[in-house]
Amino acid sequence: MNEPTSVLPPGDEIAPPASRRHLHAARPGVPPLADGRQGFRAVLGHSDFRLLWLAQAASQLADKFLMFTLLIVVYDLSRKASVQSALMIAYTLPSVFLSAPAGVYADRHDKRTLMIATNAIRGGLILLIPLIEVLPIVGHQAWPLIVITFLFSSVGQLFAPAEAASIPSLVRRDQIMGATSLFMTTVILTLVLGIPSATLAIRLVGERAPFYIAGALFALAALSIWGIHTPLRAARTAPESQPSLGAELREGVRLIARNPAIRLGLYQLAVALIVVFTVFALGPVFMVRELHRSDQDTYLVLIPATLGLVAMAAVLAQSAGNRFSKAVTLVAALSVGGASLAGIGVSPPALRALGAPGAVVPVVLVMCGIFGCALGALLIPAFTILQERTNEETRGRIFGGIFAVINAAVAIPLLAAGIIADAVGVANVVAGLGVIILAGAVAVRLLFWRRLAVLDAAAEVAG
Repeated sequence: MNEPTSVLPPGDEIAPPASRRHLHAARPGVPPLADGRQGFRAVLGHSDFRLLWLAQAASQLADKFLMFTLLIVVYDLSRKASVQSALMIAYTLPSVFLSAPAGVYADRHDKRTLMIATNAIRGGLILLIPLIEVLPIVGHQAWPLIVITFLFSSVGQLFAPAEAASIPSLVRRDQIMGATSLFMTTVILTLVLGIPSATLAIRLVGERAPFYIAGALFALAALSIWGIHTPLRAARTAPESQPSLGAELREGVRLIARNPAIRLGLYQLAVALIVVFTVFALGPVFMVRELHRSDQDTYLVLIPATLGLVAMAAVLAQSAGNRFSKAVTLVAALSVGGASLAGIGVSPPALRALGAPGAVVPVVLVMCGIFGCALGALLIPAFTILQERTNEETRGRIFGGIFAVINAAVAIPLLAAGIIADAVGVANVVAGLGVIILAGAVAVRLLFWRRLAVLDAAAEVAG
């Protein structure tokens, strides 16, 4: 596969026109390590980045730990699936409406202070739960937990863009891919580990224990951010010249619209996350109907997919210093991901029809591992593009807007997937999704190949 012809002249960076130059000079980059290494060890060699990563791991694990526990507690209190749905709405709704304003706020204020405050507040909100449980009247009702979940999620929207916008300030530019690989790997690992960890804590210590553990994890995250010494605040404009929130939101949209690389990165990231959440939502049903296992065995398909993503993250992190084509990687990831997802859907009925039911589970697990590799090749370069093509003054609002768009987009297939699966079968839905992705890869290669050249051209920073 040939790489797309570049439409931009070579160079380390293209200077934007005078009308688009930054109002303030960005903070100088982190000095390079003496040996110029790549990979996870290299980015963890920066002490401030190491602290940010520790805070991310602790807060992500606490978040997943808490939500799974709350689903159990709310169901025990109400015995109604509709109340569980209300809890998930309270958790997801703030991400749709508050992500973009939170990104603007992260640009205006010190990201380090924001991250410390949001972790401390979330930890405090969690510790209210065991207190409420012993109070009369409200102690055995679900609605106070739903209210706390809404407040918890709302505060968390400030953390996400502040954290994402801080990564390029703590590592060298050529290490952004490695840093992004590590962060994406951590997100997936905490998702996979959070559920069994919460279950184990509940069984061994009781339903209240996870709340204290999650509170302690958020305290650890706040202390880790406290230890960061690198300034994480962009230069400020004078208060009287500071634009309104609405003006800054509109400017964030314009920055995304006029930078084709950022738009492509947004599309790529949205596709990857829509597929992830759709597959995750269908996982338990697929286990029961197609693999004839308990829905609690969903970890069997999550583990190989996670291992595949981690392996791809390690490969991309190690090769970040070498020149490789993000355009080729995008098309290859879509092709392999679509084919493997179609294989996961087709394999169970096909193997049973061929008289080999014993091969169903091993074949599906192998396909899941391949799918995980493709998923890593989609997620990590997309997030890296968004990091590389933004600057300190605008990165927060751009990521806030991106998170808002993605969260809204993810909700649609999550709602539709279950309904369609009940109508036509979960295997057909998984296979059909794979075919759609594979067709998308063919369309991108045949119709939009030249437009992908911007992904491999010298970075034009939005600002």
